[in-house]
Amino acid sequence: MASRFSIERILALVLLVAVGCAPSKKATVPKPLPAPPPSAPSIPQPIPSAPEAPIHLRVAYPVPGQWRPTVDSNFIFGTTGNGHASLTINGYPVPVWKNGAFLAFLPMPSDGVYHLVARRGNDLDSSTVAYRAKTIPGVQAPIENVPEKEHRTLDTWAEIVKGSDTVQTGNDVAPGARTPDGNREWFFPRGAWVRVVEQQGKYYRVELDKNTYAWVADTNFELRPGERHARSGETGGLYPAGHYLDLVLPCDHNAFKIVPEGTALQIHIYGEAHPGSLQPSQPDPLIHNIGYDSSAVGTDVTVLMSKPVWGYKAFYTQDGSLDVRIRRPPTIDVNNPLKGIRIMLDPGHPPGGAIGPTGLTEREANLAEAEKVRDQLAQKGAIVEMTHSDLHGVVSDDAQVEELEARSALAVRENVDLMVSLHNNAFPDGTDPFLNYGTSTYYYHPFSAMLAADLDHEISQVTGIPNLGSFQKSLAICRPTWMPCALTESLYMMFPDQEAALRDPAFLDKLAAAHVRGIENFLRERAQ
Repeated sequence: MASRFSIERILALVLLVAVGCAPSKKATVPKPLPAPPPSAPSIPQPIPSAPEAPIHLRVAYPVPGQWRPTVDSNFIFGTTGNGHASLTINGYPVPVWKNGAFLAFLPMPSDGVYHLVARRGNDLDSSTVAYRAKTIPGVQAPIENVPEKEHRTLDTWAEIVKGSDTVQTGNDVAPGARTPDGNREWFFPRGAWVRVVEQQGKYYRVELDKNTYAWVADTNFELRPGERHARSGETGGLYPAGHYLDLVLPCDHNAFKIVPEGTALQIHIYGEAHPGSLQPSQPDPLIHNIGYDSSAVGTDVTVLMSKPVWGYKAFYTQDGSLDVRIRRPPTIDVNNPLKGIRIMLDPGHPPGGAIGPTGLTEREANLAEAEKVRDQLAQKGAIVEMTHSDLHGVVSDDAQVEELEARSALAVRENVDLMVSLHNNAFPDGTDPFLNYGTSTYYYHPFSAMLAADLDHEISQVTGIPNLGSFQKSLAICRPTWMPCALTESLYMMFPDQEAALRDPAFLDKLAAAHVRGIENFLRERAQ
């Protein structure tokens, strides 16, 4: 890739000199653009040549009129309409791919305006793209009187009154974090009681025990001054059912934290609990042992199972006991691991999403990819559902969070065995794309880590670009607790060759097959 860039830059300079291109007023010669650093080979898919056509500049990003980001350099990409054109942006020569697309990472113009000139022989087109300035040059922005965040010390009980009464999607309950804007670490269903000790603005600090605090948004609470009144609890125990087991822990609506790790489900209840007899009335093949340890700061219950954790739900019974519903793994055929497995595919977006230089939207690419994954999974015996099967749906980006939560809720409601959300990536402003691109996958709960890793391994073999790996990240679509879930980011839309690959049905077939192999590998490992 590096050598191709340097040759095209040299050719661009030669063409500019040959046709006598007028220099920019701010520079007497075109500015040399440093070559991108050496990287892995480009995707193993030839980029098609654009048919000979008049030059027509179109910029896909930045969008005209968007706010100017506070960065030193930024990317700009689009198309010239002709793969043989030369291109300069603010005097910098920019390479053009064979299909006419371009991508550059350039210094942020002082006036917020990009000036583009594309030329092939006597054919020339020019264009400008301007950011929207947040301040007027020479005029000092008014200093707003920002009120200080309300702060007060408290010592009162509060009840969670908003959201769902069940932890199952990871999105529709009250989240708690170690800092007001931190990653979610606790999930409090409606009905949980907690002690509030501090308020900062719209967040309350909750004391879970003498060394553990969580910040929760104030919209989830109703303060209950005075002492909590003890409530009558029921008898704890383990109650097997068809596709799950209910582990009931009398605890009077106390807050809790559940950590699934390997074949163990660790449950910490903040405050006193009385588990009682936790052994089933008759042996259950999923359960090896259940133990608990009570101390002054809470009760720890550890469920040791014969198979890795597949999923769980958690809710309070009418008497205030905590019911942890442990999901039984599906029956998996080692020789045909996809047979009968229920899989939810989520073609990422709409709303929002990335865009490529020639205008391919991520929602289009993701849906085309997901349809091929669906068909290949079905051919191997899987029962496949999709969160949506068209390019419509929620239009407003303001509703993006609600839309993601709805997709997670759909997967839980349909009781699928696992979920995969398919995406292709983009960068935030100011990121050098030539230094940072690569294939990656994401998960949230530990029992989804292997699914993300298996998908990442197989997809990276097909994309051929650097493999960034699989990462734990608090993404809404990855937070369901009821099944393993992973999100894939196969390619970066802004690269002309990667966008072109996503338009190619043959490449999408290969990419879909990689997703299928990743899911198969995960299921086969769990079966063994």
